[in-house]
Amino acid sequence: MRFVSAVSLETEPERIAQDIDDQLSADGPFDLVVVFVRPPTDPAGAEILSALSEQLAPGRFIGCTAGGVVGAGREIEDDTATAVLAARLPGVRVDPIPDLDDDDVTLEPDDLQACVVLVDPFSTATEALLQRLDQLAPGIPVVGGVASWASAPGRNRLAQDGAITNSGLVGVTLRGNVRVSTIVSQGCRPVGDWFTVTSSRSNLIQELDGKPPLEVLQEVFSEASPADQKLMRSGILLGRGVAEQPDDLGHGAFIIRVVLGADRESGAISVADRVREGEFVQFHVRDAQSARDDLEMLLTPQVFEETAAGALLFTCNGRGERFFGERDADVAIIGNALGEQVPVTGFFCGGEIGPIGSANFVHGYTASLAVFRPGSDAG
Repeated sequence: MRFVSAVSLETEPERIAQDIDDQLSADGPFDLVVVFVRPPTDPAGAEILSALSEQLAPGRFIGCTAGGVVGAGREIEDDTATAVLAARLPGVRVDPIPDLDDDDVTLEPDDLQACVVLVDPFSTATEALLQRLDQLAPGIPVVGGVASWASAPGRNRLAQDGAITNSGLVGVTLRGNVRVSTIVSQGCRPVGDWFTVTSSRSNLIQELDGKPPLEVLQEVFSEASPADQKLMRSGILLGRGVAEQPDDLGHGAFIIRVVLGADRESGAISVADRVREGEFVQFHVRDAQSARDDLEMLLTPQVFEETAAGALLFTCNGRGERFFGERDADVAIIGNALGEQVPVTGFFCGGEIGPIGSANFVHGYTASLAVFRPGSDAG
């Protein structure tokens, strides 16, 4: 098994394709190529993806347009750039994601190791997509990201083999001789205690432990440190616990969602997700140091003790230099943990896809990482 990566700063589709091919040709042919493009113009995204698909001609090809890309130890946020991860995968079967709208579709989980998906946010209900995949293949990790180049429908571009589209999703399943380890680094930390949702309607929380949520939030704020109060003023987050018992609400057991607003008359708060009665929740704050600490902790040698072959990184478009105050923060932490020789390629997403517990979710503010290794039949 071999992964290699390449980054091009060229701006013309043909020059990009030739530049990438020059960097990768000694290691081909490839079973899978994954591409992320920050194009110079709207139409160029499709042209770049098409040129790369034709030039590299791998067994499988997926890609999308992005607001920024990651590759070659760099995070390129504001310039035209194309990042490619190419893999030779002996003993691995790579297939396109099947039509999930087909009621009769099956996705046999026996030797399925992971799914990689890239999604257009304007035409795809990502949470419903992940619920469908969880139903078809319980416990199988799904990793990926939401295309982030465009701020309007129809302007993102996604590629699946030779086809280019401006809507829907693209992706592959990986079966056989590959192991996929995943982490989702939330980049935030809890403040105050956890609470039980005792009354809710859709994304509106009406009671926490029998009290108005706004009152509870005010109590958490009054008991917080001055530093945490400052962070809460700039934005408060809510973690939805995925554990069934409160004793299991440890690190990484929350899905982080934005608190959208509050009704002062009723004391209810609205959240950017559906919340159900009986769930455990906890307020969170976000800051750069917490994000660093969280990612470093999840990438300890005890977690990733074997040599990696390659990795895909799906990081929030709210991270990067503007958040950390320096360039390449996420990819530097990952490089230190996995080794600088391990190619890490990805993009800045409009939503990051990765598993928490046994289910898959779309996240915000996170760094979702998939690390690939040979399976038991080393190759």
